[in-house]
Formats: sequence, structure tokens, C-alpha cells
Amino acid sequence: MNEIQYDKWGRMKYNPAYHSNNGKRWSKDELDYLINWYDKIGPEEISYALERTIQTVMSKANILRKKGVMQKEKRKKHNKRLKSLK
Repeated sequence: MNEIQYDKWGRMKYNPAYHSNNGKRWSKDELDYLINWYDKIGPEEISYALERTIQTVMSKANILRKKGVMQKEKRKKHNKRLKSLK
């Protein structure tokens, strides 16, 4: 088995043992799964389920959002950081 490697953002790089569908065409079922679950479980879990790299999953989601097939990610409201009390 090939050694697992990660990029500088902590995403797993291509590994044939885990990403057997990488480079293949997306099926209708895979696209439906991506559309319905992406915002709920995130790209990492989807990449394992669909046997594709995280980067491929994220890229496909971005393409589908640009085409209007998939809803755009809702902006998350971030709270301001508190200044440390000295």
C-alpha cells in the first residue's frame, strides 16, 4: 500500500488505495450525493464515500454552485474576538 501524504492544508493527496474513482466521470448518483450532503458532512467525508480526492470534491462543488445546480454556501457569522484582559 502507498504511503499516505498530505498537502500543506492537511488534505490527503491522491492515493490509489483510497481514490479509485479519481479521474473517472461523475455518475448521477455521485452528483446527487454531493449536492445533498456537501454542506452537512463536508468534503473530507464525501471524498471517502465517493473515493475521490478532497480537492476534486471541492472543485466539483464549486462548479455546481457556479452553474446554479447547488446552493451557494451560506455565510457563517463569525463573532469578534475578545481582546485579552490584562
